[in-house]
Amino acid sequence: MRPLDGDQFTVVRTTTEIAAVRAKARAEAQHLRALAFVALRDGMPHAESRAANARAAARSVLGFARRLTAEARARAARPALAPALEPA
Repeated sequence: MRPLDGDQFTVVRTTTEIAAVRAKARAEAQHLRALAFVALRDGMPHAESRAANARAAARSVLGFARRLTAEARARAARPALAPALEPA
């Protein structure tokens, strides 16, 4: 998965941003799985290992997106800390 503009992975906050990251990850995974399919049929050497690497990369991309969205949801569920009260 290619990095998004800026430091978006550390500031994913809204459900729209989460949905965008998950959609991008799904598209990247589909592309990698298509590459695995092609690797098995192109007749080049080491087709099985190239296909296995592409499928592993797809699983990695999806796993990263799952972890990222789980962290974003956990941060959203956490109540904001109240500002510290100064002694009178």
